Amino acid sequence: MFFKILIFYFFMLLSQATWAQFRGQNTQQSNPNDGRGNNVRYDRNGQPIPEITEPQQEKENNIDSLRAKLDNQVKAINYTAKYIKYTKQEFLTDSTRLFLLDTSATDFQYQSILNQPKHPTMNLGLLGLSARPMLFEPRKSIGFDVGYHYLDVYLQKPDDVIYYQARAPFTDLYYSTPAFSRITEQTFYGIHSQNIKPNWNVGANLYKTGARTFYGSPFRRAQDLVANNLKAAIWSWYESPNKRYTLLASGTFNNLKTSEYGSILNDSVFTVPTLVAPEFEAVRLSLARHNWRNNSIYVKQFYNIGKITNNTNGAVLPSQRVSYSLLYNTQKFTFKNTEPDTTGLLQHYYIFPDSSRTNDSTALKHIQNDFTYSFYLRGKSISFLKNELKLNVGLVHDLYDYNQFNINLKFQNVSAKANLDYSFNDKASLYGDFKQIIQGRNAGDFFYQAQLAIKLSNKVGKVIFGAYSQNQSPSLLFQQLLSNHHKWNNSFEKEKTQNVSFSYLNDKLKLIANAQYSLITNHVYFTQIPYITQKKIGTDIAPAQNTGIINFLKLTLEKDFNFGKFTLKNYLVYQKTDFETIIRTPELYTYQSFYFRNVYFKVLKADIGIDVRYFSKYYAPSYAPAIGQFYNGNEIKFDTYPIADVWIRTTWKRTNLFLKYEYANRGLQSNGYYTVNRYPMQYAQGKFGVSWKFYD
Repeated sequence: MFFKILIFYFFMLLSQATWAQFRGQNTQQSNPNDGRGNNVRYDRNGQPIPEITEPQQEKENNIDSLRAKLDNQVKAINYTAKYIKYTKQEFLTDSTRLFLLDTSATDFQYQSILNQPKHPTMNLGLLGLSARPMLFEPRKSIGFDVGYHYLDVYLQKPDDVIYYQARAPFTDLYYSTPAFSRITEQTFYGIHSQNIKPNWNVGANLYKTGARTFYGSPFRRAQDLVANNLKAAIWSWYESPNKRYTLLASGTFNNLKTSEYGSILNDSVFTVPTLVAPEFEAVRLSLARHNWRNNSIYVKQFYNIGKITNNTNGAVLPSQRVSYSLLYNTQKFTFKNTEPDTTGLLQHYYIFPDSSRTNDSTALKHIQNDFTYSFYLRGKSISFLKNELKLNVGLVHDLYDYNQFNINLKFQNVSAKANLDYSFNDKASLYGDFKQIIQGRNAGDFFYQAQLAIKLSNKVGKVIFGAYSQNQSPSLLFQQLLSNHHKWNNSFEKEKTQNVSFSYLNDKLKLIANAQYSLITNHVYFTQIPYITQKKIGTDIAPAQNTGIINFLKLTLEKDFNFGKFTLKNYLVYQKTDFETIIRTPELYTYQSFYFRNVYFKVLKADIGIDVRYFSKYYAPSYAPAIGQFYNGNEIKFDTYPIADVWIRTTWKRTNLFLKYEYANRGLQSNGYYTVNRYPMQYAQGKFGVSWKFYD
């Protein structure tokens, strides 16, 4: 019922934006009063319209009344993207920073969250199903963690909400679908935002993803959805006229439903010809389902104390600030299977002896209170000396209520935090971040980070030196679990990470280079273990901890080249570890994008290009469907070849479009590939997408 109300509210806002177009450009917004009992009306530009006084009304009775009306009429405005600005919570922590809306088609063809150029994933071969990062991307977080992350890439959290400053109502609609082939993955989202007052913005969004399988389908019903994800958000951003008080409020709602088909039985689908269509391959599971629900209510308030100034970029800079935020989050993870498992994939039955009665559930309630005081010290405006100090200190209280079968835990954490940002001058700055849990279940967890940035010159570029130290409690999933198919009770040590990094950035050369070196102690992971019972000898998965030190080196290079109307973008990653059977990532990953840009008929901007990605051989992880975890199974390496996508993207007025053919080189070197053991990736397929923006 709640989502029906949310959808109704969303489309009411859309209808309001559409109706505004019929009313014309001179429509005026009215406001009941200005806080002093006086009526105030606002034009479409957000400016107050003076009231008509009695002498003015008398003047309308004379021969010049028509001229008076024309003189007082608000001129029509042709609203464009420059009237829409946006920000996120992270850009409001120490000041109010706004950004212009990007309406170009740059990178518009990257419609899938699973195949982003700089953040590729290992996945089950379909949008909406489980995925994990392909590159080494450690999570920089401390404190309590449930341990379920296999659908994280699809979640919308309070930190992801975008707040708008819309001088005209703004709507963005997006739709993508396969083209010229079987309908498999479809995505729709809609965003609407508008100012109800010049200093008060509200909005909502709705995302919907549905997917059918490429290889194998439950009960061989190829038209059944195996991924059905819905997420939505509503928000409000209020800023007082004197810039003293700011309020952010949002509600985020996620309902992610996925089928677990357990991979296809045909392990030679790419090498041995078959008369069966790929989507009708037999699978190991047919009625297994995961459902994630993750909902949050979030409120954050800022109050600026002391002198308030504006910098040259228009950002509001307070001298002192106090803030308070409240987060209420509920999470529920369920796994159900209502058919007997005849393949032995699910292994054990610890709760119900019949596999068709599996109904595992894990629930978490989380309340967080965050108090922060900020102090800003800024020197006088001197050309060569910036001398700016920003200091934030605070306390965070987290209260948790965890339930999983017969495990019921209620506990809390109290954390101290501080960060410092000091700009010596326009060419050097120092940043430090401190977080530590001082009391509670995860006491002793900490994250310390420091970063020094030095700008050498506009021509030479900038260098950044960084380092961090992290002490993190293992996720509860590694420590304790009792489900129908898995159980364990461990006592692992905290995982420790020491990291140093160096970056070089040169805007003139369009070059970014980065080097990171990490030392990881007590790394926890899932692995395959043998087991023996009276009836069977086989393998199972279980958490494990490596007590030694893991060395990890990661080098990244990003470089763009321009040749007239031609552009070549390059992104290369080299990774090396002495424990490649534990941390399973490719040693080499590259992504190149080559395209030709031109303008047709003076209004149609179009790019025609090709993207090529490649990753070297690595020990592919396996996947456990009952708990949604990637684990280190058999040491198998698959052959890898370049994967090429050809595409065209265009911009015409307020509309962006793309048309591309993914894996266009299929059949030239290989018929398919894997990123996860036994889960084949998608075959060659056309995709089409369109985005349409409205500003009035």
